[in-house]
Amino acid sequence: MAAVAEYISRNSPIHRLNPLTKMIWALSILGVGLLFNDYRYLLALLASVLLVAAAAGVLRSLLPAAAGLTVFALILLLIQALFYGQGQVLFYLVPVSNRLAVTGPGLLSGIAMAARMMALVLSFLIFLATTRTRDIVLTLVEKLKVPYDYAFMFMTALRFIPAFFSEVRQVSEAQQARAYAVEGWNPVKKIRAYAPVAVPLVLLSLNKADQLAMAMETRGYSGGLRTCLREAKMGVADYGLSVLLALLLVGSAAARLAGYGLM
Repeated sequence: MAAVAEYISRNSPIHRLNPLTKMIWALSILGVGLLFNDYRYLLALLASVLLVAAAAGVLRSLLPAAAGLTVFALILLLIQALFYGQGQVLFYLVPVSNRLAVTGPGLLSGIAMAARMMALVLSFLIFLATTRTRDIVLTLVEKLKVPYDYAFMFMTALRFIPAFFSEVRQVSEAQQARAYAVEGWNPVKKIRAYAPVAVPLVLLSLNKADQLAMAMETRGYSGGLRTCLREAKMGVADYGLSVLLALLLVGSAAARLAGYGLM
């Protein structure tokens, strides 16, 4: 799960696109996903995101993240289906006492919410998996005029996620090798068992932050005018795809105003 926030090197058309184009694509998925609530539209949106992942060659690498998202999607679906409270009852989760009724509209609404969540999160993960960190920072600073300190802070925190999960795994495995039990199905005991893991994890994180600060100082961070070795330029494919995405977003908004995509 930690690897999903890392860049995956591939020679694909998606990787060769300008970072700004991929950012516009991710934002377009976000906009379209928020405009519609019909499960058919949102399932089609999710399918398009998976097709982009396949075209980029990162679909297999994102399968662990997709599996984790599926669990949350099923929980979201179940909650929505149980508490929607309208429509004809399809079945009861407790048929003996006719409790926890699942209605047809509630089930479809749950499918729509689950598909929306998976499409939005996966599109963001695909953007991270197909774009280098330096290119994202350069796009934020040069194209979107975000202050460099904010862009660097955001990307540093984002790229610390794989290292954080790796250290959690290493500390947990080291304690298990010393006969410290952290396994089990009891959530209360599991939380208590992981409490000692937090102490070395905090110390490791502070040490890593101190090393990062020293590395930034030795490289002259904020020492003067900043220049870039390479600048990602927009090509014909980038301009064409950006126009298509803008038209898609405008068309989706017009369809939403016309009453399409609603349950």
